[in-house]
Amino acid sequence: MKALRHSRKKSAGFMLLEAMLAVAIFALAVIGLSRCVQNCMRSERIRREEGLAQRVLANYQTQIETEALPLADTMTEPLKGAWAGMTMNITREQMKLLNEKEQELFGLYKVRLDVSWKAGSETVHRDLSFIVYPKQR
Repeated sequence: MKALRHSRKKSAGFMLLEAMLAVAIFALAVIGLSRCVQNCMRSERIRREEGLAQRVLANYQTQIETEALPLADTMTEPLKGAWAGMTMNITREQMKLLNEKEQELFGLYKVRLDVSWKAGSETVHRDLSFIVYPKQR
């Protein structure tokens, strides 16, 4: 009878150890899963912000090329609507280019669009540069 009790005590202690180990493994799995979900949410936010930035850069490029937006040498504009929290910086500089006859080409401008926004504690910038030749009137 004494041997049977001793065996049950060892078995009960071993089951407790097994249960504690199983709970620890489960807790580690839950922590890993929560980090995966957190990374997925962060990458989705970054993807959405990058998409908004690309759309606003394309919109401004189209407006400048079609002369719907009057262009100054420098311009800073806080954006509204879907782009609230973003700031557009536009710089224009005249290009000094020569043709094959060594004559200066007038009217060519290099335009740089830079959109910036706050993502957490850091400021993120995306830019687009292109050359524009305004219509002669």
